[in-house]
Amino acid sequence: MCGDGGNDCGALRVAHCGIALSEAEASIVSPFSTNVRSIFSCVELLRQGRAALATSFAGYKFLILYGETMCFLELVQYYFTVIVPQWIWVLIDGFVTVGLSYALTQAPPARRLAAQRPTARLLGPETLISAFTQVIVNLIFFCFGVLLLYRQPWFRCNEFDSTASDASKWWLLGDNFEALIITCITLPQFINAAAVFNFGYLYRGAWWRNYVFVAFYVVMMSFVSYIILADPNPVGCWFRSNCGDPDVLVELGYPRPTWNIELYNNPLGHNVFPVEFRWKIWGYAMANCVINVLFEYFIVLGVGRKWAKSRYPQKRMELVR
Repeated sequence: MCGDGGNDCGALRVAHCGIALSEAEASIVSPFSTNVRSIFSCVELLRQGRAALATSFAGYKFLILYGETMCFLELVQYYFTVIVPQWIWVLIDGFVTVGLSYALTQAPPARRLAAQRPTARLLGPETLISAFTQVIVNLIFFCFGVLLLYRQPWFRCNEFDSTASDASKWWLLGDNFEALIITCITLPQFINAAAVFNFGYLYRGAWWRNYVFVAFYVVMMSFVSYIILADPNPVGCWFRSNCGDPDVLVELGYPRPTWNIELYNNPLGHNVFPVEFRWKIWGYAMANCVINVLFEYFIVLGVGRKWAKSRYPQKRMELVR
C-alpha cells in the first residue's frame, strides 16, 4: 500500500508493507517513506526487499557450510591427534569468516524485478539442497585429499607422537604433515564457501557486481595459495606451514633462514611438502572450488531449484473474498 500519509493512514498501518509518499524523511504512519511520488516506489521496495532476503539466506547457508567444514576439520584433527597451526585459526576465524560474512552482504539488488519470489523457508528444500550438496562435495574432497597424502612415498603414518610433546605448548601439535594437509584442503574450502552463495541469480546483482566480495575473495585466495605453494619464507613460517628448523631447511637445500623459528615438534624437524606435491594439492583444492561453484550454478540453481519448487510447492493462505 502506498499513499501520501494523509487520509490513508489506516490503510498504511494495516498493510503488509506501507510506503508513505511524503517529502518528510520519516513517517509515523508507515514503516517506509520516499520523496519520489510514484507508485513505482513499491517496485523499488520489492526489489530491495527480495535482495535483502536472498542475501540473508546466502549468509545463512555460508555459515552452515562453514560449520560443517569446521566439523570435518575437528574430527580429522582428533583422529590424528594434531591441531591446525595457531595462526591458521586466527586467519580462519578473524579474517576469512568475518570478512567474507560482511562482503557477502554487499551485493546490490537485481536491476529487474523477477517474476518469482525468493524462498523464505529456512529448512525448505531449496535451502537444504543448496547447503548440504556443498557439504557432501567438500567432504568427498576432504577425505580423498587426506588419502592423497598417504599415497606419497615420503610420508610415514603415525610418526608424529603427540604424547611426547609439551602439553603447555599445544600449538606445536601443528608441526606435522597431517596438520598441513588439513590446512591446505580446508582453507580454500572456507574461502570458497562464500563464493558459492554469492551468485545473484534472480534477486541480487551478478556476482561480479559485488566488488567488495570479489576483491576480498581474490586477496584471500591469493594469500592462501602463497602459503601452500611457496618455499620456506617468513610468512609461511609464521603460519607454521612449509617450514622447519633452520639446520633442517639447509639440509633440504633451502637457504638458511634469517628470521627466528621456534624448533619444530616432530622427528623430521620440518613439514615442508615437496614442490611437486605442493602444486598437486593446490590444483586439487582449486578443483574442489571450481566443482563447488559449477555444481551450485548449473545444478542447484538450475534443475535443482525447478525440481524443488514443483515437488515441494510452498503452501500459501488463500485470501477470503
